[in-house]
Amino acid sequence: MRKKILYVEDDLDMADIVAEIMQFEEYEVITDSGKSMYKILKDNDIGLILMDEGLSWCWGSNLCRELRLNEETATIPIIMISAVRDIDDIAQHCGANAYIRKPFEIYDVIDAVNEYYPKDEASSLPSGGV
Repeated sequence: MRKKILYVEDDLDMADIVAEIMQFEEYEVITDSGKSMYKILKDNDIGLILMDEGLSWCWGSNLCRELRLNEETATIPIIMISAVRDIDDIAQHCGANAYIRKPFEIYDVIDAVNEYYPKDEASSLPSGGV
């Protein structure tokens, strides 16, 4: 089963590029402008959220804060993505786990997702009997 990521991004070209690259890394990327975020989180087993800061209708950092205050979503890793100069401070203050500055190399995204996506407990246990 593929690991699922929610990418909150309203630039469809950017979302398509990231989704296409991440599928080679065995991730399924669901993209949304943020307006259907809670429905997507309810209907899917999302392991990580990539969040653009500059959405057309709100700030991603505000959505990040909402997610952190919600008991059901508080522990989902969130990586902020933005060209905003102070994205490092924004990410820290909204509770994000990490940030990626635009423009980025695609390996920046791959490395961050691989680092923060929750590890499968069963696959990390040693094999063999007791």
